Amino acid sequence: MTGHPNGNSLSQLLVRRETFIRALAAQPRDKRTLAADLDTSRSTVDRVVRECVNAGIVEQDGGVYELTLTGQCALEVFDRFERATRGVEDAHDLLAMLPADAPLDPVFLSGADVYTSTPELPDSVLQRLFESIENAGHLCGVAPVALAGQLRPYYEAATAGGTTVEMVIDTELFDRLLATPDSRAVIAEQLENDAVDIYRTTVPFGFGLWVTERDAGIVVYTDTGVGGIARNDHEGALAWATDLFESLRADATEVTLSSLGELTPDDAE
Repeated sequence: MTGHPNGNSLSQLLVRRETFIRALAAQPRDKRTLAADLDTSRSTVDRVVRECVNAGIVEQDGGVYELTLTGQCALEVFDRFERATRGVEDAHDLLAMLPADAPLDPVFLSGADVYTSTPELPDSVLQRLFESIENAGHLCGVAPVALAGQLRPYYEAATAGGTTVEMVIDTELFDRLLATPDSRAVIAEQLENDAVDIYRTTVPFGFGLWVTERDAGIVVYTDTGVGGIARNDHEGALAWATDLFESLRADATEVTLSSLGELTPDDAE
């Protein structure tokens, strides 16, 4: 069924009768018990149960009412929607820093922990990133932007526990890093590490991305540094972040020590 006799949609019924539906989801009840447990009148229970039965989300068995499979599925979808909506609300300030066409799937925001920077400590939220990648078994990352002074700490945190690392770096950013002696030295050191693979390609979005076996995250940048990050350990968030990384790596060029050419720190100066 697509709705109940009054023409309201199933989603509207879930919103209006959420308390009753959740009560029946937790435990089948007869009308008298339902009225007592929810501290409401029998006439209200009669009306609500009739609406739910007509909508196909509740059924009766020997005077006891319980959710049908349709009702269970509808409530699960409703819960997912509520979590996703809360995630968007919690990430409002972070989302305001991104362009409207940023390829950020709302599934990543559902249940995410969001941290925004303060003027006093604009890069303090990076500690949340370092906490995530330290001692991970495997790390995948995407870097469209690099912050001054953060390249070496990032790789040291990433590899300190023997983590295997795959990094996709934006081509324009990579060229700028090679032209800076300190950054080039960090890249060269990492390429000498058998546990680190670096790729270069055009990254078509402006936020950083990381994925470990435990969680995934994004880094949002502003003109003054890191605006904030979001972390999520839910399965859907990990799947989205992994797919986004793999789509970039598929078209990327792997960087080797020999491909760095003859550029040296002295030459860059």
